[in-house]
Amino acid sequence: MLFEGKVGRIQSTSGSTEEARLAKTGGVLVAQDFARYQNAVESGNVYASANQSGVTSQAGLSLTTPVLTLYNPAGSGKNAIIWYTSCIFLVAFAAASAIFVAAGTNVNAAAVTGTDATVRNAKLGASLANACKPYLAATLPAAPVAVGLLGVCLTGAINTVPVAIPLERWYDGGLMLKPGCNLSLQTSTASGASAMLCEYIWEEVSE
Repeated sequence: MLFEGKVGRIQSTSGSTEEARLAKTGGVLVAQDFARYQNAVESGNVYASANQSGVTSQAGLSLTTPVLTLYNPAGSGKNAIIWYTSCIFLVAFAAASAIFVAAGTNVNAAAVTGTDATVRNAKLGASLANACKPYLAATLPAAPVAVGLLGVCLTGAINTVPVAIPLERWYDGGLMLKPGCNLSLQTSTASGASAMLCEYIWEEVSE
């Protein structure tokens, strides 16, 4: 059997047909994950949002939260595929706290309200508008339910370590918000003052 391909980088255009990509040693090069992310960003369907300044989180799962919330409005016609979420803290907690990934899943509930947060298309400079809305100081229709844990924050002084890593999770599309649903990062006890910053990266696809 003869298998042919092109050695080296391939620069393609939409709709083109290309040969398989080979290494100099003859091995077949596969970049499935790379292509999946790049193609989604290239299409202009991926968005990112993060706090521009820290907030003080509430204590416990709550329908009123100052923390960054992602809301997919009812009737948007889009599903929000969660790629990544993370948070960091600039001040130690007064008491140990679990960090929840929390969701509201009642698609017929009242709309989430809040202060519009900054959002950017991951294809930086693209003008395609997002359907999902990131909010600060959000009011949810009901207290959300924890669907994941990012970690635990403790009370030790954070200025004694050279770096504090983010609490994060790559969902890689393993979590999806249908229209009417919301996602927020919440804490079991309140964070230090103006200490919590959050991030979401998501892809929007038609229902």
